[in-house]
Amino acid sequence: MIGTKTADVEAYWQRVRAAKGIAATEYHASTFSDPAYSMKLDEITELCRRGKKLGTAHMALDFERNGVPRRKPGDHWVILDRNNKPVAVVRMTKVEVKPFNEVGEAFARSEGEGDLSLAYWREAHGRFFRRQLTAWGKGWRDDLPVVCESFEIVHTA
Repeated sequence: MIGTKTADVEAYWQRVRAAKGIAATEYHASTFSDPAYSMKLDEITELCRRGKKLGTAHMALDFERNGVPRRKPGDHWVILDRNNKPVAVVRMTKVEVKPFNEVGEAFARSEGEGDLSLAYWREAHGRFFRRQLTAWGKGWRDDLPVVCESFEIVHTA
């Protein structure tokens, strides 16, 4: 996850807040994943823009390592593309931490990726998480904690 709250990001957030009557003033702003490890960032972002992506997962270590505050239900998140441009505002509905090997079929389907199967989710996310871990000098385990975030789309740019 990368991204910065620039003047453009803030202006987008304020426009959406006003249009949707959002009382919250605080928000998160980042990409779904770090483009250094994801070749599919644009594709994943487009799934959100089209309303097909309603969940995302990160290793718990990603938040800790990069100093990114964890989102919680009710939080708003401005989804950014690789160029730090706003794509959507989502509102978190559920956040669970579970071992990688315990993520279920329903959550995998909510991510909207590939054939929507748990097998696809495990293969794609396992590959991505292994790339991150290798870069960080860490080893892979099937029981590493994963933050599974579910959300609803509030607005798309």
